[in-house]
Amino acid sequence: MECHARDENLRRGRKVGRKQWKRERYYHRRNLAETQVFRYKTILGDRLQSRQIDNQFNELLLKSVILNRMTHLVMPDIVKVAG
Repeated sequence: MECHARDENLRRGRKVGRKQWKRERYYHRRNLAETQVFRYKTILGDRLQSRQIDNQFNELLLKSVILNRMTHLVMPDIVKVAG
């Protein structure tokens, strides 16, 4: 029987638990990155307007700055409450 990477992930997840497996695999970082790319494409579009590579780079940089600014504006301030 052929051994696949998916099978290894499942075995490791069963052995150490799902939460620990996610920590080991940086699953939360991937999830955050995928969410940010989804936001980028939804808000700013999934295509570039510029045709030249230098202009494309500048367009991506500008769109990233815009998205980061928007994200920081709506992020709540988290404060630890004594309790």
